[in-house]
Amino acid sequence: MKNVEILLGYPLYLLSFLCFRDSNKWVVGSENGFVGNCKFFLLDENIKSIDKEIYWISSSKKDLERIRKAYSKVYYRWSLKGVYHSLTAKVYIYSHYPSDINFWTSGGAKTVNLWHGVGIKNIEFKTSVGNAGRIFNEKNILARIYLPHLFRRPDLMLSTSPMMTKHFSECFRIAEQNCVEDMYPRCKPFFWSPAKLRMFIYKYEDSSVKDLFENIQNYALTYLYMPTWREDRSDFITNSGIDFDILNRVLQEKCALFLLKLHPATNLSIDISVYSNILIVDKNIDIYSVLPITDILITDYSSIYYDYILMKKKGVLLFPFDYSNYISQDRDLAFDFDIYTPGNRAYTFEELLKFIENDNSSLFEKREWIIEQFWGDTATSVNRDILIDRIKSLQ
Repeated sequence: MKNVEILLGYPLYLLSFLCFRDSNKWVVGSENGFVGNCKFFLLDENIKSIDKEIYWISSSKKDLERIRKAYSKVYYRWSLKGVYHSLTAKVYIYSHYPSDINFWTSGGAKTVNLWHGVGIKNIEFKTSVGNAGRIFNEKNILARIYLPHLFRRPDLMLSTSPMMTKHFSECFRIAEQNCVEDMYPRCKPFFWSPAKLRMFIYKYEDSSVKDLFENIQNYALTYLYMPTWREDRSDFITNSGIDFDILNRVLQEKCALFLLKLHPATNLSIDISVYSNILIVDKNIDIYSVLPITDILITDYSSIYYDYILMKKKGVLLFPFDYSNYISQDRDLAFDFDIYTPGNRAYTFEELLKFIENDNSSLFEKREWIIEQFWGDTATSVNRDILIDRIKSLQ
């Protein structure tokens, strides 16, 4: 199937350069569905006021009905209207690569990468280990032929601070002036009032998010465990040593809920459904509108850490039990983990359990400094239109 796509795709890609592109038309899409920066960008109140035709292009037919409940202008990638709008839109806005929408129809379009996380990992051209390191190796010609969407550099890249601008420019091999510093759209709900948050959830989110939102209200405290994914897709949760029987008993005593939210590509062999106070969250739902009503994040090397600390009264615990293995086999780091990921750390389940049992403070020093490094001025100016204005200027 991949060979067929390549044979048919390249002629379409060349043809797409000849199409007239309407400067008043934008298309938006995300690799993982109606989630993340692209979703919150599309539903932003400031977007509704601009004079543009904006369409969501979905890679999945089964998602169309669900997305249309939140946003009406949505089409399947290979439907007639989906192809037409993708061939005639001046601007592509995505969270990973142009293939989030349709790489083969993107010739001549201006591309805007909202990406999906700030952080300390090397990514794209800058990484040297794991699967990404092999793909972006200069000698890997086949990757450039079979995965051309990975190598198209964006015309505009959403960044969040001067430090991240430098990092992204190196990772994507783009000029720093091709970056725009603004708040991630998905993080804006962190600054909303409880009433506005609830209204958004009941207006735009699907039933699984609404159910989770209501479920959390039944507990005195909510922990959210969101580890980063491992490229080998191994069942690293089992390897972490977590004893869910013991953990559940402690949570019952505290009237606490433990949410486990894994990357869609992560495998899990443990049946979590047998536990009363531990809930595995659907891998495919967008957790961001629920984050403001959780209390403590447990994570490792994930970019969720840098998003979550924007909510300054929320706690964070770090559980990097496989640090050495991760940096040698999955992703190398651009920034020192000890310096740029401060906070209380547990390297074993026993240490993690002590934090939970004893209510040890999950707040930490240097929080403001880390926010300044990764978010800069965007942390105090969440309602600006800088991103939208820069996208308009591409035309």
